[in-house]
Amino acid sequence: MPVELPGFYFDTSRNRYFPLSSKLKDPLPQPVPVPISDDYLIHSRKRRRISSWHSNETTRTSHSIGERYQASHDFVCSQYANTTRVLEKKVPVFGRIKSFSSMTLDGNTHRFIGDSRGWLYSSAESESVLFQADVNLQPESEVSSISTYGARCIATSFGPSAKIAVQDLNMTGRISLLSLTGLHDIWSSHFEEASLVLGVSTKAVYMSDIDAFSVQHLETHSDVFAVRQHGTVIFAGCRNGNIMQFDKRLGKRGQKLHTNRFSKQQRTSVLHLEMLTDWQVLTSYMNGGLMTFDLRFTREGSPLVQYHGHHNTYTQRLGIAIDPSHEFLFAAGEDRRIRAWSVHTGRPLISSSSHDDMDDPFNRVFPGVVETMQVTAEREGLCLWAGHDQTLYQIYLGQQ
Repeated sequence: MPVELPGFYFDTSRNRYFPLSSKLKDPLPQPVPVPISDDYLIHSRKRRRISSWHSNETTRTSHSIGERYQASHDFVCSQYANTTRVLEKKVPVFGRIKSFSSMTLDGNTHRFIGDSRGWLYSSAESESVLFQADVNLQPESEVSSISTYGARCIATSFGPSAKIAVQDLNMTGRISLLSLTGLHDIWSSHFEEASLVLGVSTKAVYMSDIDAFSVQHLETHSDVFAVRQHGTVIFAGCRNGNIMQFDKRLGKRGQKLHTNRFSKQQRTSVLHLEMLTDWQVLTSYMNGGLMTFDLRFTREGSPLVQYHGHHNTYTQRLGIAIDPSHEFLFAAGEDRRIRAWSVHTGRPLISSSSHDDMDDPFNRVFPGVVETMQVTAEREGLCLWAGHDQTLYQIYLGQQ
């Protein structure tokens, strides 16, 4: 009987001691194959659907972190694709819902609506949606955008004069109405910390401090439908198809991005910009294009991921939303449908159930075009909000 020595093991076949560090580890157990019927495989290939049961089994039996993440992601895809719980809430607004935003401050939920007649509404009720009219930015001109950050809500109006409503939630009832001379038709906005970027007719506008009211014009020579600021950089998506990049520290001079993409296709307006990472941007176009680009290659026009199936030919305002983890993309189409995709793979979320189309928010035809959407974290889970006419749809993702 060999003596046990600390840090060593005895190999009986070679009749000698070896360090424990040199001992081969036991091989990992192999995953147990899961039988799947031929009918299921044929059905799955035909509809390109995701099985939540199979994703669960893959998660349980996988040893690779990448495999486990993908299986978990596929499972959530399947859950979201089979969503049927939708609440319709009629909102007493004077016009049609054009913009919507929801935010949480100190544990309290605040929601905002802008309508087609210039009214801004707010609600501080978490359990119900009771909106009250706060201010009219410009009579008979739509509230074109709502942007929130911290304790502030910024709303803009579309019309002959540029109007901005600034609401401080820490000061009840305080709303300041600002006018920007020489500017008109505010299409979009993005508010972050104290700085505000606006997309207006033929240019973008940068306000480094909204309290100081310092205004800098960023020339694009085209109407700016989409804006986004990320650190020291401003992005502007234009009617003529250009995406312009401006450095806040350098001033007016901008750089055109991904110009090579126009070499083989016709120009089309940029409608939406969203930063997914420090180097990846999501873009939406008026011809129905929905894709991501790598900002590290400023001239390269080849997309990283394309999201097929989005419908648009001429509509400037269509709802687009991304979940807080930047894993799922939702887009409303000109055909009055909402579609969903995995952000990372570009794969559409397709239901594997046979429930009625009216119960399926990603298969139903809405009464009209959905113009505004947002994904929010609620007490019962993630919800996709969609606004059309005078109705808010609250879609409980993954719930039935």
